[in-house]
Amino acid sequence: MKSNRIIIHSLLFLFLLLLSVGVTSADSIYDEKIYEGDGYQINNYFIEVSDIMLFDGDLILEVTIYQLKPDGSYEELTTSTTVSEEKRRLKYQSGSVEITVNEKNLTSQYTIIDITTAGIVIEYETAVDGGVSNANYIGKPSLILTKEVDKSNVEIGDIIRVTIKAKNTGNGIAKRISIDLGITPGFTFKSNIYTTYPTELGIGSSFTQMFIYEIQAANGGTFALNPATATYSSSVFDDKYSSTSDSPSVTVAAEAVETSVLDLKVIADETKLKRGDVITFTIHVENQKDVPASTIRIEPIIPGNMTYISGSEDINIVSEKPVIQESVYGARYEKDYTITLKADEIGSNELIVKLTYDNGTGIMSNKEISSGTFYIEEGEFDYLAEYPLYIYLTPVLIVVVIAGWLYWRRNQFRM
Repeated sequence: MKSNRIIIHSLLFLFLLLLSVGVTSADSIYDEKIYEGDGYQINNYFIEVSDIMLFDGDLILEVTIYQLKPDGSYEELTTSTTVSEEKRRLKYQSGSVEITVNEKNLTSQYTIIDITTAGIVIEYETAVDGGVSNANYIGKPSLILTKEVDKSNVEIGDIIRVTIKAKNTGNGIAKRISIDLGITPGFTFKSNIYTTYPTELGIGSSFTQMFIYEIQAANGGTFALNPATATYSSSVFDDKYSSTSDSPSVTVAAEAVETSVLDLKVIADETKLKRGDVITFTIHVENQKDVPASTIRIEPIIPGNMTYISGSEDINIVSEKPVIQESVYGARYEKDYTITLKADEIGSNELIVKLTYDNGTGIMSNKEISSGTFYIEEGEFDYLAEYPLYIYLTPVLIVVVIAGWLYWRRNQFRM
């Protein structure tokens, strides 16, 4: 008795287990009205209410099941129909796949049906007006991914906001989407701003915001940000897909390198002089930074109507021109040089001084400055040069002749 009871309980448990498996393997997905000529799509299967006929006073429901094809065509599938209590039951079976349509209510315009499936993982389902000709084959998804930055020229330490967007241009739903941000070396991840991106994008979706995060520029240079990568799957296929974004460029200014800066001034001891006079200029050079300058060359450009007379002992004559050359100016170093010129001609002029030096980075810096205009006027005896020489010699000759004649006459009287 006891063993029989155990056997009965075991059989009852197995029956309930099989029943539960059978229930969970079938999925009731619809309990709603469908008008004549319309239908319902499940993955790439399509159930169409093809006709509602009146025969001998009774309404008869005609349902057709189609298989959608990638080229846009469709194939009518073979089904079996049974009738129970004047309600029709349509069934399609192929291997483990089953689709069953149970009529629940029928009017002259629409029907209410239950659709159950087995052996199908339902990834896509929708009501379709107009029947199978308006159904769309659900194929492979294809995501276009973009990566955008809010600024492309920054300095070290600046924060950049990155936005990743995606849209589906394929003919299948993209499901189970995951995003790899693609952080670029030279930048530090700071924070997530928006992370609740959709894990599914439908066919023909517009660009959708997927991710927003912030990075901080850590190194100087021009960088192409690593692309973001999206991985996703099809709604009806087992394949895995991936898409990569573009790589926006970001330029990060390098930290400023301190250099030496030489200041140059030229001061004349006067602004007006006469021809033949001399003028002295003071050339003042100062390193305004804490970085030494090297290979210093100071070259006064002597005006054409001036003559170099003398200068500081640091001035050398190179190719008949005065030049100052120093090896190093230390931090905050300053020095004065003097140069004396003689005015040869009347007019106005200026002394130009050119300066070149290594600013401490191996780069030569150049500077040029003017003394400002100075004026050369007539000399004290310049008026004598306004007339020809004979004008001045004629009176002298006359005086000499008269003096000679008087001397001769005096000698005659003595005789």
